Amino acid sequence: MSEDNDFVPVGLDLTDDDIHVVGPEPWWREAWYFEFFDPTARVQFQVYQGVFPNAGRGDLTLYVFADGRLRYELMKMDYVIPRDIGRERLCFGPLNLEMLEPFARWRLRYDSPRLQFDLTFRALHRAFSWAEAKLWMEEAAEGERSRHFDQVGWYEGWMNVDGEEVSVAALGMRDRMWGWGGRALWRGYLVLWAPFSPSFVVNVAAMNFVGGRRQLCGYIARDGERALLCSARMRITWSERRWKSIERVDARITDARGRSLALSARPLGIIETSHHWPHRFDHLLFSIGEYESQGTKGYGCLTWSFVTTEERVQVIEF
Repeated sequence: MSEDNDFVPVGLDLTDDDIHVVGPEPWWREAWYFEFFDPTARVQFQVYQGVFPNAGRGDLTLYVFADGRLRYELMKMDYVIPRDIGRERLCFGPLNLEMLEPFARWRLRYDSPRLQFDLTFRALHRAFSWAEAKLWMEEAAEGERSRHFDQVGWYEGWMNVDGEEVSVAALGMRDRMWGWGGRALWRGYLVLWAPFSPSFVVNVAAMNFVGGRRQLCGYIARDGERALLCSARMRITWSERRWKSIERVDARITDARGRSLALSARPLGIIETSHHWPHRFDHLLFSIGEYESQGTKGYGCLTWSFVTTEERVQVIEF
C-alpha cells in the first residue's frame, strides 16, 4: 500500500474507499460506478453496482456498446442480499469488485455466459469529493447525509463479448456514493465529466433540489492545477426524435482561478434507467459523452435527470 495519501479527497480518509456502516434510512445505499470509452477499440463500458442493506436488495446495471451498437445489457434491481451484508456487497451476482489499494487501484471481474472481463483501474488524480465544494448533504445530520467522490484513472485488461475478445487500454472514471438522505430531495441534475487527457479534466455537476435549492459542484484540472468551479452556463438541446434524450450540451465554465473555457458534448450510447430504481421516481439517463473543448476531443460521463417533462430545461446557469 502507498505510504502517502496523494489520492485521498478532501474530507475523507483511506478507509472511505472501503465499505461503510449502514445508516438508518430505509433506502440507505452504497454503490460503485466504473466507466470508460476506449477510442481505439470503440468500446463504451458503464457498470453500476449497489446495495440497499436495510431493504435486503442489491442492484447491478452494466452496458457495453461497440462501434455505437449495444452488445450487452443487464439491469437487475432485485438481487436478494442479507440485511447484514458485509464485504459480500462487492461481489454478489456476476460482478466481483476488489479494492487492491484504497483510492489507487481496483480490479473488476465479470463472469456470465455472454460477457466476461478482467479489468484494472489505476488512479491518475486525487479523488474529488462533493464535500470539497461544500455540498450541503455531505455534512448533513444522520439520516440526511449522503457522501460522494469521483476519480479519473486508467483502465487496462480484456473483455470477451459473445466470444469476441477485446483488449482495453483507456482513460476513464469511477465514483462512489453511500447514504441516501439528501439525495431523496433531488429534482434533477446534469453531469458533464470529461477527462480530455491525464492533464486536462473538466467536471461539472449542476444539481436542483426540492424547495428551489441549487448547487454547482466540480472543477477544472489543467497541467497539475485543480480549482473549483465558480460559474457555469449550459445550453441543452433536446432530441426531437427521443423525447427524454439530450442531443447536445454547450457549456461555458469558469473556475476559482479565473480560468474560463467552452466545451460541448453529445451522448454516444444512452442507458435508460428511469423508474427501474426502487427508491427514486425521476427520469434518469446515463451515457458516455463525446466532448470537445479548445480543439481537444475527450470522452466521459454525460448524465441527466429530471422529474417531469416541464423540468427538461434548456438553460442551466450558476
